[in-house]
Amino acid sequence: MYKYKDSKANIINILKSETPIKTKKSIPSDQELTYENGITCYVSAIFVDIKNSSELFKRKDEKLARLLRAFTSEIITIFQNFSKYSQIGIRGDCVYAIYSTPNIDDINEVFDIAIYVNTFMKMFNKLLVENKYPNIGVGIGLGCDKELVIKAGRSGTGINDKIWIGKAVVDAANLSSIANRHGYKKIAMNPCFYNNIKDISGNKKEWFNYVSSSNYFDDDFYECDVIKIDFNEWIKGGMKNGY
Repeated sequence: MYKYKDSKANIINILKSETPIKTKKSIPSDQELTYENGITCYVSAIFVDIKNSSELFKRKDEKLARLLRAFTSEIITIFQNFSKYSQIGIRGDCVYAIYSTPNIDDINEVFDIAIYVNTFMKMFNKLLVENKYPNIGVGIGLGCDKELVIKAGRSGTGINDKIWIGKAVVDAANLSSIANRHGYKKIAMNPCFYNNIKDISGNKKEWFNYVSSSNYFDDDFYECDVIKIDFNEWIKGGMKNGY
């Protein structure tokens, strides 16, 4: 039975306790975070959201189970190619990763991950069609910010997780839900993320569109549909040197 009188005391104790907050260059380890402290650091997040998942999930059959396993497995593999991830997970119809990005080069690594995911979807959908599965679309959301990271949960239960307070994770999640939908391109990012992307092409504006706040997102953002050329050419060539 829920002991609500004990809970009142616990809530008051937490609300009145001190929470010292320190600034660090990188995301702290699990050992550094306690139920009493908080740490601010620079974070980037990527969310990959399956489009029209409500309709897709009505199938509830073996083919959908295999499709989702193949999809999540490979997205996670792509995420792991940049070693500075702090958290990789699945949230509903999204696969996401949160990275420690204290330097501009780190943010560009996360952008590179997004480009690989965008190109991967061309290969994945081609394989789905060849094996008589339905195509799926995704939206890719990117965000960065100086976040406040805290440990939350119930002490003594082993049930806890990091909570990310700021715009990196929230923006990436929200942008993934509108990217590749409502006429927007497949990759969407908040201004902080866009402003830290290196000018790889010689003219960054050729790759990106600026979008002012709309009914779908409360802030301005940038969108693009960038792919890996070599990867894409291999896909278009029939993936003949694969397995």
